[in-house]
Amino acid sequence: MKQRKDKFERFQFKLRLFLDIAATLAAWFLSYYLRFYILPGGARDSLGLFTALSFIALFSSIFFLFYNKLYESNVVSKWGREVGSLFRVSVDVFLTFVVFYYFLMKITVSRVALGLFMIIHFLFLFIGRRIANKVIGHKVKSGQFLQRALLVGYGKKLQDFYDTTISHGTLARTKIVGQYMGGSHTINDIPQIEAENLEQAVKDYNIDMVVIGFPPTDSSSRIEATHQGVELLNARVFLLSDIPRSYAGSLITDFYTIPAVELNYSELSLGKRFVKRTFDIISCSFAVILLSPLYLLLAILVKLSSKGPVFFRQQRVTRDGKVFGMLKFRSMRIDMPEQNGPHFTEENDPRITKIGRLLRKTSLDEIPQFFNVLSGSMSLIGPRPERPELVEEFKKTIPGYDLRHKVKAGISGWAQVNGLRGNTSIEKRVAYDLYYIRNWSVFFDFKIVILTFFKGFINKNAY
Repeated sequence: MKQRKDKFERFQFKLRLFLDIAATLAAWFLSYYLRFYILPGGARDSLGLFTALSFIALFSSIFFLFYNKLYESNVVSKWGREVGSLFRVSVDVFLTFVVFYYFLMKITVSRVALGLFMIIHFLFLFIGRRIANKVIGHKVKSGQFLQRALLVGYGKKLQDFYDTTISHGTLARTKIVGQYMGGSHTINDIPQIEAENLEQAVKDYNIDMVVIGFPPTDSSSRIEATHQGVELLNARVFLLSDIPRSYAGSLITDFYTIPAVELNYSELSLGKRFVKRTFDIISCSFAVILLSPLYLLLAILVKLSSKGPVFFRQQRVTRDGKVFGMLKFRSMRIDMPEQNGPHFTEENDPRITKIGRLLRKTSLDEIPQFFNVLSGSMSLIGPRPERPELVEEFKKTIPGYDLRHKVKAGISGWAQVNGLRGNTSIEKRVAYDLYYIRNWSVFFDFKIVILTFFKGFINKNAY
């Protein structure tokens, strides 16, 4: 079983290493060719010197790839996180050259060539990683490198794990061999395993992965299985927690050697907030300038549609639970008050004007929120803000709902580009929002911006 796991990890490592080496050397010599044979000006550096320096470029690249954990054996890596790490590698290699050759050894190397190398290196590393992930994914889908899993226990959490594994097919890289300690609570039709203890079951059935899950009412069985699980040396052991799904990603840490779970570990560091804020200011300033003629046209149409102001300001909740006035183009009549208290807008709502219906369907009523972003109350990308009354209601019924307010509310978000807007499941929205917060990168934001143009503007659930 350990041999099967090692074989898969060796395959991934060798493939990625080979492609990274090829990408680094190709980028290095292509930058030399572009600088001295394509671009005009500058004295040509010695090819011999450039060839010698290629070893420094190669070894520093491999070092920073290891340092950024880009050789870990994940079947499908997170897109935004991997791209961000690859970019950091290219920048770190560039800075290594700057420090080493310009400040320590005083060797003159073309700055243009180094700048070209940083850009091309990142692009080639990215292409190589995409190729590697495609090859690995293809082999996994074909059934190679399957790991044998043993389910220990019973209950809803273990059933959910089984259903998720089956729904992902071979991509999950998991073949469920049987169920141990299930008693009369069998999960579907998988075989029931009988053995003297968990260690014996793992040996007898050649198990690679053990998944332990019991309902909260059977804590004694869970403790017994956990004690046996931690003694296994050649199988990975997972313990399914009783905490709600929205808490997934909570930080497991220790408090002076006492194991603890930090449940609300969903926050961006100061450095990440600075990068995100910079991205917001640059992108939204550009958007306001570009869309200024559209602002004027829509303002005239709204004013002509019915009596009332052009803009509608509604109280919403953003980071740290702060309430702010969110701007929209007015899409409803002001002489028809909301019935039965705060609620989501429903289809065929009589309050919506004709132009308002078009604005809401195409999300053009949201574009004044670029000014909210520039003022600092919102971000371009983040969880969509709700009204204070609805927030208080959802906090009572949805575990982890308030964790959405660890970041600023956004004009668009991960939930929205996945079709969760309007009158859709709040629980699913929370799950997508928390996934976004825990996996944030500037490339993830950029990805959502791109997806918003294709998926986020027009939506069947927007009324």
